[in-house]
Amino acid sequence: MGQGKSCEAPEDAQKGTEDLALAGLLLVAPRILVAEKDGRSPADSLGETHLLQEDAASAASSRPLEGKDKEACDYFWAFLTGTQKEEDSKLKFLASICTLCGARLEGRYLPDGKLGAEKMMQLPKSSSAHLRAVIFLGWQAAYAITERSKENLAVLSQHLGPCINTICSLAPERERGKLDASVYAQILKSLDSVLEVLVCASPGYTASTLEIILQALLPFTESQKAAVRRCAVGRIARLSEVLVPASLVQDLSRHRAGTVNLCPFQTKPVPLLGQLMGCLTLCCAEEDHDISCASAEALHAIHRIMMVRQSYMMTPAHPKLRLEEECPSTFLPKETANEMTVFGSFLLPIERRAFILTVLEGMTQPRVADTKVVARVLDVITDSQMEEVPWVMQIIHDCLVSVSKESLLDSLNRTLFQITSLDPEHAVQGLLEAFPWCDRVATAMWQTMVSEPRVAEDVLRSLLMQRTGPEHDGFGPQHSCVRSWAVTSAMHKIFQLPSSKGVAQSLFHKFYVAVLFQISFTHECTLQDFSMSSSQTGERMWPPGSFLRTAVMTMRALFQHLKGAALVEDIQTQGGWDMLLSPETFHTGVAVLTRALRSKAPLYCASMFEEAVTGLCQRRKHKEIVAMAVFTELLDCVDFEQHIDDCILNLLQSHMHSQSLVLRRMAVTSLVVLSTRPKTAVTLQGLLPEVMQQLQDADGDISMKALTVLRNALRLADGQVAGPIALQLPERLLPLFENESSCVRELSILLCKDAMEVAEGTHETEMKKQVQSTLLPLFFHLHDQNQCVAQASREALLGAAKLLKWKQLRNLLETAQPQRVGKCLLLRHSSRVDDYLCQSLPYLWSPQEPLQEAAVRFIGLAGQHLVDGREEKLKNIIEALRSTEGYSSPSVSSLVAETILVLRAPSEFSLQALRYRLRRVWERRPRVPRAGWLCCCSCAQR
Repeated sequence: MGQGKSCEAPEDAQKGTEDLALAGLLLVAPRILVAEKDGRSPADSLGETHLLQEDAASAASSRPLEGKDKEACDYFWAFLTGTQKEEDSKLKFLASICTLCGARLEGRYLPDGKLGAEKMMQLPKSSSAHLRAVIFLGWQAAYAITERSKENLAVLSQHLGPCINTICSLAPERERGKLDASVYAQILKSLDSVLEVLVCASPGYTASTLEIILQALLPFTESQKAAVRRCAVGRIARLSEVLVPASLVQDLSRHRAGTVNLCPFQTKPVPLLGQLMGCLTLCCAEEDHDISCASAEALHAIHRIMMVRQSYMMTPAHPKLRLEEECPSTFLPKETANEMTVFGSFLLPIERRAFILTVLEGMTQPRVADTKVVARVLDVITDSQMEEVPWVMQIIHDCLVSVSKESLLDSLNRTLFQITSLDPEHAVQGLLEAFPWCDRVATAMWQTMVSEPRVAEDVLRSLLMQRTGPEHDGFGPQHSCVRSWAVTSAMHKIFQLPSSKGVAQSLFHKFYVAVLFQISFTHECTLQDFSMSSSQTGERMWPPGSFLRTAVMTMRALFQHLKGAALVEDIQTQGGWDMLLSPETFHTGVAVLTRALRSKAPLYCASMFEEAVTGLCQRRKHKEIVAMAVFTELLDCVDFEQHIDDCILNLLQSHMHSQSLVLRRMAVTSLVVLSTRPKTAVTLQGLLPEVMQQLQDADGDISMKALTVLRNALRLADGQVAGPIALQLPERLLPLFENESSCVRELSILLCKDAMEVAEGTHETEMKKQVQSTLLPLFFHLHDQNQCVAQASREALLGAAKLLKWKQLRNLLETAQPQRVGKCLLLRHSSRVDDYLCQSLPYLWSPQEPLQEAAVRFIGLAGQHLVDGREEKLKNIIEALRSTEGYSSPSVSSLVAETILVLRAPSEFSLQALRYRLRRVWERRPRVPRAGWLCCCSCAQR
């Protein structure tokens, strides 16, 4: 059974008493009952018994044996130490053992000195089994009658087991008629005498000695031979009748006054007590009448012991217990059912565990006939919480594998359900640890554990508490992967049962997010993770794909409980279930499922959103994608303002710098929704620098959403934050003006306009410098094929004209004269002609033909305003124009050819350039009219 422990001799008698937990074996009851029948006080009985034991040591050496007692003593030692041991003399030797043991108990005999162990430990070369048993018994008798000591106790521990083994092995021979009945009866009688002396003759060692005896006897109570079990149980029953409560009495001088001063009652647990009770309970269920009755008697005695201990534990503040008043009501059970109640109520946790393990391990043996006895005891003993539940779950599983009797199966299932209802957390944890692969029997155990909705809720809540991820256990990633699958598999089994429907619906938000976390974590597990774990546990190794399918099936079962097959099929049509199986599409699958819930089960949105926020704040790698996907999908349908705090904002900021494209997309998408509400948009101003960095992201979707966030939040931000950001935007936005997405082009141009407006007044001077680089691109996009982009360009140019206080440009835009805007730019900023030409050249290869034409025309116009190095610059311009041949449409090619011809006419256009420069000088002239200026004016105006 594996519950017993080796006995170590105590350092001294007092320590031996204090370590007693079985001093609890305080077997007061038998002697008290006898005293009550004789009309005497129980305290008198206790005092008389202990006085006898106390006086024994001092009186024994001074009382020489006489007559038959002395003759028996001489014969005992002569037989034991002699070399000739005849078969015919064994009955006389056994009788001498009984005589000496009786004298030792009465205090009339105590041998002096140490035994000659070396001389005694000799067996005849040829001797029968029963003769060897007699000699072994004689040796134990010699130890028993000798004064107890540490060395003596150690020898007892070493040799008592072989002695009892030899005697119990004679029982089958007696039944087969190979051993005389009278001899066997005398052997058992002598053994009982020896055991009584061992326990009762030295009160200071009662507990230690009793533990040695029980450890020697208990294994034989499980023997497959009924005769051996009968022998062992008989000895235990006999022993329970003769034990004395020596450890109870502390002050004998007061026992005649009617009170006994109790020493500290040992209250620490005794596993051996639970093991003993378990063995006796199994024996009570046997068909053999002798075994059943003897074990019942022993259990009655243990019941009384438990009551004595409990009576002290209930009154620790009153060390003086009036035995005359308390004993009749405390020690005597009125009904048999009360004894069962005592087992469940008075056993300490470790004792209860030992009892249950013993019963569960032995209840499947064929010798257990009356399963009702076992079932009744288990029902009572599991009526309170106990420790080491995982061990019990392991044994129940093993029993369910081997049991075929319906009655035993029912008893095991009741025990399992009772344990689960009392301690669901440890029951769940124990089953997960013992059987993570969820075999057929483990599946049946899960079904039993959730057979009632009330307990099903506790079990499922306990499953939710099981943490997933290598950072939460000390077993490494392989253990975590298997544990994750074990939790998911258990949920899958449970969700298939009707009893789980109500719990699944009430806790749907928790299960939904939890199962998604499990799937995400399983994606991170490798084949090696699972194979290493399965090799360690000896289980069959399954590919990771099967675990993923199990997890997805768990989610399907959860959705089935929620809205039936219709919702499941709808998601199947969208490909949501298949998306969950692939790491590349997992986040899309989460989005599909979440959007389906938004539509079909909107009442769960708020609670699911809270679960997602909790997952985000935990910042665990395997939860990031799931939590962000659910958070993003539900953000625009819940009242999220109360959940957005620094934790979430810091997390979004971190995700914007993530290497994961998916996380960056979801982070910016979430910011778009947050920026739509003024209250939360204000809180985003600290993130605007990070959002601005997303404008250069290679993913167009991220860039577009970053533009939206900036447009929504920039105007609401504090001026000290918004101003510096606005100054940086024109330069950062220029590349986006040419984005292939018309939405990105439109938003970037509108954001540029917004930046001008934000900077107006506070950072106006700096913004004027930044705006200069955007004028020409905005002019070209006035010709954008997309009318929204063209309109946005017009609005941005109007904003620039307002900022620059440029009335002519404003008039041209308001009067819809976009063709003249280019010439207006050249006239206003003649010094920037070279810069304008550099800016315009890339538009020659624009995918939009209107932009190409506008660029060609502007280049032709700008070429006419070149002055310094004109010839070299024109040569470069013409080469650039010619490079577009073959790539442009016929209309653009024709326009290019005409422009080149115009640029090659130097004289006429040199005069025009001169006139332009003179006009500029005229416009800047002093306002005092002079004759010389009139001549210049006449030339400039021609």
